[in-house]
Amino acid sequence: MRMTILSFLSDLSFSSKPQIKVMADGTTSKEIRICMDAGNIMKEHKAPGAISIMLLKGSVRISSNSEEVTLTEGDMLYFEANVPHSLEADEQAVIRLVLSKNDTTQRVQNLLKPL
Repeated sequence: MRMTILSFLSDLSFSSKPQIKVMADGTTSKEIRICMDAGNIMKEHKAPGAISIMLLKGSVRISSNSEEVTLTEGDMLYFEANVPHSLEADEQAVIRLVLSKNDTTQRVQNLLKPL
C-alpha cells in the first residue's frame, strides 16, 4: 500500500465562483477540495450517494429542508443520499467534500453560481 500526503490548504484559489479540485479518486470515494470566496453560493442540489462536508477554513452556511446551520473550522456535516442542501460562504472557506465513488465531479461543477 502506498501512502500519499494531500495538502488541502496549499495552493488555494478563490474567485467569483467556488473553485473545485479533485484531491484523490480512491476505490470507494472521491476527496474534493472546494474553495469558496465570501458570498459564493452553491445552489440547492442533491447528491446521489451519501456525502460528508468538513470545513477546514472559514465559515459556511448550509441550508437543508428549511433548516440552516453555520459550519466553522473543524466542523463536519453528513448527508444521506438525495437530501436537498445549499451552501453559502460567509467568508473565504476551504471545504473537504467526500463523495461516493459513483458520484461525479462534473455534477459538483454544474452547481457553481457566481457572486
